[in-house]
Amino acid sequence: MRLIHSSDLQIGKVFMYFEPEVAALLQDARQAAVRKLGELAIKHGASAVLLAGDIYDKQQLSPQTLAKPIEGMRQFPRITWHLMPGNHDHVRENGLWDRLLRTNLPENVKLHTSPGAVKIMDDDGTPVFLLPAPLFHISTVDDLTGYMDKEATPEGAIRIGMAHGSIQGFGSDGEASNYINPARAETAGLAYLAMGDWHRQIKINDRVWYSGTPEPDQFKRPPGSSGTLCNGGTALVVDIAGVRASPAVTPVEVGRYRWRQVVKTLTEDSQIDLLESELRALEPDLSRVVLDLQVSGTLSLAGRKSFEERIIHGVGAAVCGTRVQDEELVLEPTETDMDDIDRSGFVRVAADRLKTIAANPSDPEQARIASLALRRLYIEHLKQAAGS
Repeated sequence: MRLIHSSDLQIGKVFMYFEPEVAALLQDARQAAVRKLGELAIKHGASAVLLAGDIYDKQQLSPQTLAKPIEGMRQFPRITWHLMPGNHDHVRENGLWDRLLRTNLPENVKLHTSPGAVKIMDDDGTPVFLLPAPLFHISTVDDLTGYMDKEATPEGAIRIGMAHGSIQGFGSDGEASNYINPARAETAGLAYLAMGDWHRQIKINDRVWYSGTPEPDQFKRPPGSSGTLCNGGTALVVDIAGVRASPAVTPVEVGRYRWRQVVKTLTEDSQIDLLESELRALEPDLSRVVLDLQVSGTLSLAGRKSFEERIIHGVGAAVCGTRVQDEELVLEPTETDMDDIDRSGFVRVAADRLKTIAANPSDPEQARIASLALRRLYIEHLKQAAGS
């Protein structure tokens, strides 16, 4: 049998640190991930899609946001979708899962809101059972997969587990302390354990995998990564040849956007050229990039103006969205900068005073305000000179 393993769609997530129009694009991409997964299942001939928790980002969602992914699944009637609660969308009385159950669910969408073996198909005469471990709280101290060890299924059945939490001994990449024994596949006789919660794709062992989120949603790079690409944007194609055969797992990319984090130190104005070239080479299609740019170092007033025009406004217009962190990018005005403001008179006196305050490390807040004022003074005088 062949299935698609995904998790952590987190539909309804709010991206507060982006402009509303960018946040709307990112929210739409999370909804569109359902169609991507359905198309992936069709392309690879998979009969089922397992969504291992956190299909939704929170409990309080509008009826339209709640129903939209279900309607997307309805468009793939040949694919059976298996949904399980995670920590963000855990089971609770009159919560979102009860709301979903009261709607007109399509035949091909199955909700797994309680533990226990459920027959999901026959694979050439071999029964296939799904053993879900849904969460009933945001966090629990119990290993909810523990019941799988003694859960009975017919002799010769293929057993597939689905869980949401952190594997013991491998560190935590999720938001809740829902720890799971990494040996559960062996102790429970599982052909495969589909994991959710960690947003990066990771292999724990041959039978236990985290799929990663199908659409990235945070600037967090994989441990030990030397590149700029952040977690997420993936799913898994899983082939299970028999009851105890090792599954063949193939990672595939499904994300619309690619989140990238670039950290750079600038020590002279000429490095802005190199930075712009590096950013424009991140992807062939820059409109797919969501960029976190962390810049420190020093620039002149002219260099700072060039940085804003070419990087913040130029590259910023080419990518989907940007978050620029430049608090540690300080100004070191040159004499040419100061002369461009004014060579003498009260304006030059004010500029010199601002330069002195901006360079004073004993009062960081005053230094920050003086630096902003000096940049504004510089730009306004350039505008005035250009106008005259």
